Amino acid sequence: MKNILTYIEIKEGAPIKLSLEALSKASEIAVEKGNKSLALITEELKDDELNKIKGAGASDIVLVKRDAYNMEDFSNIIVEVAKKYDCEDIFIPGTLDGKDLAPNVAATLDTVSITNVMEIKFEGEEVLYVSPSYGATVLTESKLNKAPRIITVRAGSFDKREDLSGAGNLVEENIDEVRDIKSIIRDVVMAAGAEINLEDAPIIVTCGRGASSDEIFPLVKELADVFDAPISGTRPVIDDGVLPKASQIGQSGKIVSPALYIGCGVSGAVQHISGMENSGFILAINKDEDAPIFKLADVGIVGDCKVILPLLIEEVKKIKENA
Repeated sequence: MKNILTYIEIKEGAPIKLSLEALSKASEIAVEKGNKSLALITEELKDDELNKIKGAGASDIVLVKRDAYNMEDFSNIIVEVAKKYDCEDIFIPGTLDGKDLAPNVAATLDTVSITNVMEIKFEGEEVLYVSPSYGATVLTESKLNKAPRIITVRAGSFDKREDLSGAGNLVEENIDEVRDIKSIIRDVVMAAGAEINLEDAPIIVTCGRGASSDEIFPLVKELADVFDAPISGTRPVIDDGVLPKASQIGQSGKIVSPALYIGCGVSGAVQHISGMENSGFILAINKDEDAPIFKLADVGIVGDCKVILPLLIEEVKKIKENA
């Protein structure tokens, strides 16, 4: 029996949202094929975090304990677990670490990896992996004839399931740590603003150049504070130094899929759209009625942010007070 393995990336003692999205899709496919969906973790988790992995459908949770992340060592762990549990598909979250791990794992297993997968299609016995190209203006369909198949999953492409009720049997494996490594991570020092967790945020308020002035930006920040949400920015805003690089969403930034995305003065350049188009509900505010963001938005407000934002902030405060 060929199984599916999902590498679960963990931050601050919890599986990241994208890992659970990848695992949920892997579990759905495993159920259809009558196979097992395995989750690989590298540190012990509390029961409530393990329950999230079970809810995403993991039949077995394989634990290989490590104190710190290292690309060569973690790649070896994935390879060894995939071999032992006879896995023909390996799902890896498309984070910075995941995009490092996938090609290394593929090279070790003498196969290839597909990056940024946003859809998986079945045509008979064939599987097609869909990924965006050229700033998400073109969709590419790829077919892998050789197993194991390594794919990195694009954020927001698949639903994070909580109802798949996997058995979640916890199995600990001992795999020798790779010592002959090219680099060793001794410590991780977070730059100012680098703690921003946009990928898992349910609500994101985004500042575009049209709202980045000294007059309007405080209103954007106040709106974010009212929602208890992080602020993200388009590339021009980041380049102008208004927000740190860790806040950037788009082709050269982060890929997000919040339940609610609020764009303030965001024009909707394709490079930015490619990073947030999978948001659940999109509210856009821009004084240019022809701004491309309105083609994607669920609700668009044509107007000046310095006029609209105070009204929106007031209404949100009223709703929260009466909740």
